[in-house]
Amino acid sequence: MFKIEMFTVRSLLSLANQPSLLPGSALHTSSTLESRIKRVNRHKPFWQSRKLNKATDEPISAENKMFIQNYIDKKYAGPLREEFTPWAKGSWKEGTRRPGVLAVKIGVQPIWLKNGKQIITTLLHVQDNHVIKFTTRSEYEDSYVGEKNRIANYTGSGNKKGDHITGLVTVGAVSTDPQKYTKDYCGLFSESGVMPKRHLARFPVTENGIIQPGTPLSAAHFTPGQFVDVYGRTMERGFHGVMKRWGFAGMPASHGVTKSHRRAGHIGSGCDKSRVWPGQKMPGNIGGRYTWLRGLRIWRINYEENVLYVSGTAVQGNTGSILQVCDTKLKSKRWGNEKIKEVKSGPRFFPTASQEDIDKLPEEEYCDLVHDFNAPSISRV
Repeated sequence: MFKIEMFTVRSLLSLANQPSLLPGSALHTSSTLESRIKRVNRHKPFWQSRKLNKATDEPISAENKMFIQNYIDKKYAGPLREEFTPWAKGSWKEGTRRPGVLAVKIGVQPIWLKNGKQIITTLLHVQDNHVIKFTTRSEYEDSYVGEKNRIANYTGSGNKKGDHITGLVTVGAVSTDPQKYTKDYCGLFSESGVMPKRHLARFPVTENGIIQPGTPLSAAHFTPGQFVDVYGRTMERGFHGVMKRWGFAGMPASHGVTKSHRRAGHIGSGCDKSRVWPGQKMPGNIGGRYTWLRGLRIWRINYEENVLYVSGTAVQGNTGSILQVCDTKLKSKRWGNEKIKEVKSGPRFFPTASQEDIDKLPEEEYCDLVHDFNAPSISRV
């Protein structure tokens, strides 16, 4: 085995010393989607600083621990940047992109419509969300991630009228103890003046959808009846065969079949094909990938507990997993569609709801199609 590895290294070095035999264009002959390499990211995004603090936790007395905690509470009680002035709010127009929120999946619950139909909804808890940072498009394109991922639909034009993505808004959720994180990671939150967050996400926005760092986000960011997109990691189900993974029918129990009832069988690598093409359906791991679910409707919002009731039971992840929720990008269901009553006039609060707006809202609100059991059963006509 050692001789084979040495031969491979020597052959690569010999090719590297001869530029004519190994041109740069030969290194990448196909797109990323056609590549055989399975690019499954199990790490945190590269734009995040090193998060956890690896320093040893030396034992301290209860008095010193109380002093440190009081200092932290005093430091993060007010804004860290006193010179910040409120940013001007933009006005909504068709094609606008605004940031979303981070929510925790907490379970499922049935809901009945006014026509008597029962639907199942997934509960998403918007917990302690704040705007952390705004990154301009030029700063993003100059970064390592921007050079690596030049995706047109991510930083491209917003709509046909020419609205463009001007930057990315970073949103954080679930405040945590800054003593457990590095100084570089805690420095990400100095501009916004909030406690360090456990979860971070970035949303592309247009110029009129920018929100000032330090602004809290709640369930009132959305409107009952609108459609949202949910991004998260699916459940990991482990290694399975082709019947479980791809829905193969398997082989019969007779006709000479022996000990191959659940196998894939012939994969067709003869004649002109002469090899196994990339993407062949074979056994492997199921789940554990980041996917989008688009066009989920918000049937009910509990403003007091900041809970969203979205349609479907197939929302990604286990109970307790973190998800990104934002306005849908589907043309048939996004803001400005005249055929849907709830979305034709734009968001109720833009770019997001302030505390004064939240105080005027009821405890919870339903979509027009949902039956409210708290409503009186008999009414005068």
